Amino acid sequence: MAVQVWIGEKPEHPNERRAIMALAQGLDRLEGLYLILANFSVGGRTIDLVIIKHDAVFIIELKQCDGRVIGSVNGPWFVEGRNGERKRLNPGRKNPYNQVISYFHALTNYLNEHRSEFLPAQKINDVDFRTCKRVVVIAPSIQEGSEIELDWKVELKGMDELPAYVITERSSEIELSDEEMLAIPRMLRLTPWQEINTVLRGVISNPDLAADPAESVGGQGNAVVAVEAAPPGDPTAAPGGDGAPTPPAGAPDTAEAAPPRGLWQRVLMATRSATGRLALAMATLAAILALALLLRPTRLIPVADAPPAPLVEVTGVPVGSAAFPIDASEQGCLWAGYQVVAKRFDSASGSWRSIAEGGSATAAPPEVVVALERISTCAGSVQLTWSVQNNSDRPVEFPLNRDNIHISDGLGNEYLIDDDASDPPAMRVAPGAQERGVAVVNQPLNSSATTLHVRLKDQPFGEASFVVALQR
Repeated sequence: MAVQVWIGEKPEHPNERRAIMALAQGLDRLEGLYLILANFSVGGRTIDLVIIKHDAVFIIELKQCDGRVIGSVNGPWFVEGRNGERKRLNPGRKNPYNQVISYFHALTNYLNEHRSEFLPAQKINDVDFRTCKRVVVIAPSIQEGSEIELDWKVELKGMDELPAYVITERSSEIELSDEEMLAIPRMLRLTPWQEINTVLRGVISNPDLAADPAESVGGQGNAVVAVEAAPPGDPTAAPGGDGAPTPPAGAPDTAEAAPPRGLWQRVLMATRSATGRLALAMATLAAILALALLLRPTRLIPVADAPPAPLVEVTGVPVGSAAFPIDASEQGCLWAGYQVVAKRFDSASGSWRSIAEGGSATAAPPEVVVALERISTCAGSVQLTWSVQNNSDRPVEFPLNRDNIHISDGLGNEYLIDDDASDPPAMRVAPGAQERGVAVVNQPLNSSATTLHVRLKDQPFGEASFVVALQR
């Protein structure tokens, strides 16, 4: 479904704009609505970035760093270049940890105080925005040798890790519908970022394309960022981004009276404005980058130097072993990142609930834990190793087949599981037990893929998503 980008004001720095576009591209092919809120103020604080999805809100302090980062909860942060020179990050301001904490209090206080304005009465007491996630994000990635020590209140991620983190994380007391999500940027008086939609679609903004609402929300142009259509009679939000009002019903169709325009004439007309020239330049750059990606040599999944910690630390989850022996033939085609989703059945609602990361020791433990332990792309196939921990008092089943597991890459290619090759065909886990199995795809990974999206459709506990960032 669509990604929507909303802003208070356009970010001034090109790095911020590029980061937002990259994030939108990382989320655009996933199911469900994602909102990206950028550069807006609330409670006297200007917030860099907020991401909203149905079951989580992420409050983000974004930092562009071209070297190793050194910092902690207290005191200033520094960026160290290759020559060993250190420069202070955010001179004269709070360090990133304290900045995101201040953003958290400003936004969550506002949302909790105003939740009765966009939530139905029966949900007001069930939604608590104090469970929003606080994240410091280093762009483009956290360089090796960085020394950053934070506590449980704030997560630290590289921009390259952010899409996977956003997809797998949940806020324990946040469940929002599309309408409730969209009410938040409207209530904050943010506006859709029209230029981002135009650039990411790879077309030049013009009235002819904008007149078709289906094009504006990801129709023929395959939009990455969908912009909400203006309400009837609103002359200020034409989807084309040029401020032209949509003609009222029954008005003469002036487009039909005008002579037809070719693509070249449309490009020339668009370049008469600064926005059009920017869009043309960005579209050209996007085409060059796309060509470079198609022609680049095969890139394989990197091998971790040591077994990393699980992405999601959930209270009550036994630490599984991601340390498999790595044969020399697997070097360069093995990912061992160990991603976890844990859930508990809620008898009151009759549905599975995700267990919040970093929960308290007294919180109810998860009943079922599913871990994607490693992915191998060796020998022209894709093999996904899973483990299931059953903490419940009843057996659970996890079929390793295409009906239950959907796999695709960031390019839209799908990878169908060979049901006869998976071992076992279905994992049946007794109460208190843990089992491991391998799902097999008998086709090679596309050499241009940068991410692998793995979605559980039904069993053992409903839908769940895993995203693996491949080497760029």
